[in-house]
Amino acid sequence: MRELVVSASSTLPFQSYPKPRPSFPVHSQSLILSRCLPPLLSTVSHSTHLKFYANLASKFLQTNRLQDFLMILESVSGFASHSSEFVDAMDFSVVSAEITELLRQGKLRSVLEVLGELKKLGVPPITLFDGPALDVLKAVCRRVLQEGRLEEFVEVVEALSGYGFFVRDLIEPHYVIKMCVRKRDPKVAVRYASVLPHAHILFIYIIHQFGKKRDLTSALTAFDASNLKFESPNMYACRTIIDVCGLCGDYLRSRHIFEGLLAQRIVPNVYVFNSLMNVNSHDLSYTMHVYKQMQILNVCADLATYNILLKACCLAGNVERAQDTYEEVRHMASVGAFRLDVITYSTIIKVFADAKMWQLAWKIKEDMVSDGVSPNVVTWSSLISAFSKADLLERAIHTFDEMLLSGCEPNAQCFNVVLNACVESCQYDRAFRFFHKWMENGIQMGNTNKSIECEDNSDENRVSKVVPFRPTVATYNILMKACGTDYIRAKVLIDQMRDAGLSPNHISWSILIDICGSSNNIKAAMQAFRMMHDSGIKPDVVAYTTTIKACVQNKDLNTAFSLFEKMKNHKIRPNLVTYNTLLSARSRYGSLHEVQQCLAIYLDMRKSGYRSNDYFLKELLEEWCEGVIKNNDQCQGLKESHNRTLRDPPPSTLLEKVALHLQKDIPECLTIDLSRLSKVEARIVVLAALRMVKENYIQGHPIEEDLVITFGVEKEEWDPVVTVQETIIKVLRDELGLEVHYRPQNVFSVNSQESPSIKLVDRIPAKKVLLGQLGYLAKRPLDNRRVWVKSQSLRDWLNKRRH
Repeated sequence: MRELVVSASSTLPFQSYPKPRPSFPVHSQSLILSRCLPPLLSTVSHSTHLKFYANLASKFLQTNRLQDFLMILESVSGFASHSSEFVDAMDFSVVSAEITELLRQGKLRSVLEVLGELKKLGVPPITLFDGPALDVLKAVCRRVLQEGRLEEFVEVVEALSGYGFFVRDLIEPHYVIKMCVRKRDPKVAVRYASVLPHAHILFIYIIHQFGKKRDLTSALTAFDASNLKFESPNMYACRTIIDVCGLCGDYLRSRHIFEGLLAQRIVPNVYVFNSLMNVNSHDLSYTMHVYKQMQILNVCADLATYNILLKACCLAGNVERAQDTYEEVRHMASVGAFRLDVITYSTIIKVFADAKMWQLAWKIKEDMVSDGVSPNVVTWSSLISAFSKADLLERAIHTFDEMLLSGCEPNAQCFNVVLNACVESCQYDRAFRFFHKWMENGIQMGNTNKSIECEDNSDENRVSKVVPFRPTVATYNILMKACGTDYIRAKVLIDQMRDAGLSPNHISWSILIDICGSSNNIKAAMQAFRMMHDSGIKPDVVAYTTTIKACVQNKDLNTAFSLFEKMKNHKIRPNLVTYNTLLSARSRYGSLHEVQQCLAIYLDMRKSGYRSNDYFLKELLEEWCEGVIKNNDQCQGLKESHNRTLRDPPPSTLLEKVALHLQKDIPECLTIDLSRLSKVEARIVVLAALRMVKENYIQGHPIEEDLVITFGVEKEEWDPVVTVQETIIKVLRDELGLEVHYRPQNVFSVNSQESPSIKLVDRIPAKKVLLGQLGYLAKRPLDNRRVWVKSQSLRDWLNKRRH
């Protein structure tokens, strides 16, 4: 018999396994098949020939002539009326054994081709796999998955599912999904989940796993696929994706998902509402809005709903709303809707504790006990914190004793609350005594002693259970605060922290830097700042601000301002404390550079949306500006300006106007616009400009232009008696001795079309008009007054001051 050379076409239902291409035209395939198998095609009704070709096919498979085997199967499958007889003639035990051998050789693609052809003949592929064969198939699939060939694995699963295999048993589905999450491939995860019968559960698991990785985009991809696969939204999937939005910090997305459900006229269940309120609990108004939506849609609130409402009140510090919610939930419990749990009581206790209302917090605890609910460690910690914030240290320690007597085992946070209570009460030695005693002996549960400081260890007071004390980073941070200005002791705590296997965090280093600054050890403060960076911790705004404060305390202002610039270069946004620390760094200004430096920080602060008390900075600025006056009337001028301060607008307005004048080292011209300024503001602005002119002149910048001052409309609401113009002329002429020239009112605006008859001296370029408040203006009103000081008079004044 001639050798068979024709390859059968693949019948796999997926694309990663390409179909083999025949080496001949498709229209001639039937002719070649008829030549290769004339007995089969001409006398196929004879069982003898069918058995012969069945045996031949088996031999082809045994001799690894897989393509020939597939060709015979494909040819027989074209004659559906006789395929059953061919199947009956085949020895499928041989086929099963050869399939198992192919799997051991890793030829998974070939096995799938065989299974596809057998399915066409009506042979269920699953019947060819006994126990050992299935084990080999699972091992092969696991190897494909472990090698990271996720898409290939999913395509194999899809094919096996079409052949009737129970693919859920091949590999644990959660393991497969975790592999997809690790590879950040949500599409493959969705494809795999869609094959399995419990796809609706797996979609939720996919969303949750991507959420744990903070991969909101992939989680949303899985959520959208879930909505497309099922006719109605899965409420559990909706709840999970909302929780994931909270984990990823995208609160607006969670609201958008909720609004999308309402737009589809879908009423979410109570669990979706609870998740949405919990994710947005930082926004009390929105949380209450969602709660009202629940009531409108007749969705019954459960205990978790009220616990979340109390949590939102706690975060917002809204005691009145918390009390109303607590009364409502107490009423619901009284009518049998549900029974209050420890979370409800603990949350409301924390609300009162944060508000320093320890009496109400203790009353809630008594209600809790009377209702048969045992306080847990969170409840006791909140109560201890309430007494600590009320500066009732002895009551806090007594509450800790009571917790031990009740059998509630304290955790690290509870220990830290007690230590912090000692520190807040400035009983630093007591905090260290507690710490060392706990480290040595732990805590004895159920001790009849009335104080945790009691040293009595008699047999009658001894108990069997001792809770070990395991300090945390927060524990050492609290103790570092108790070091005061003792840098050596704080450094020892840092070393002890490391010996305990703990790593100092931002707070640890910031406290150490603050201790160094308070002890006037700026060198140690900068060393601690560098050690923080060297340890792999990137300094945050608190660390930078603390270091800047240490520099300011030790009069190292250059380093302080340098740290501020470094902070901004690293894209770390300063906070209010940072700005105020720098603005209060100087008690006086000595140069224009220092003024410009502080005013630049001030403007940056205002741009960032912060507001502060500007009076101290205003006084310093006035003192610096008045420095250009060196006569006996200086003190009187300062006194008058300070007396008029009470009638002035907020100093921030003045500082912004002065900062605009001084923002350039060397102004393009000597023109000042005092429009819409009061007399005090105008005086400060003019003196600031003259001080800048003076310092620039000393540095070698010549004065080549006249000083021109323009006035706007008089501000009668500030000074109805003396005009701004008269005040400025008095300052220039009487206090500084400058020659002031008055210009009549009939002067055209600087940018208007001037008449040729106007003298050239009246024309001032628009680019040289420096405004006090609004920057450059296109036009000036025609009724503005103007005075100017000749450049020669300025030079004479400056030379006289220098001599």
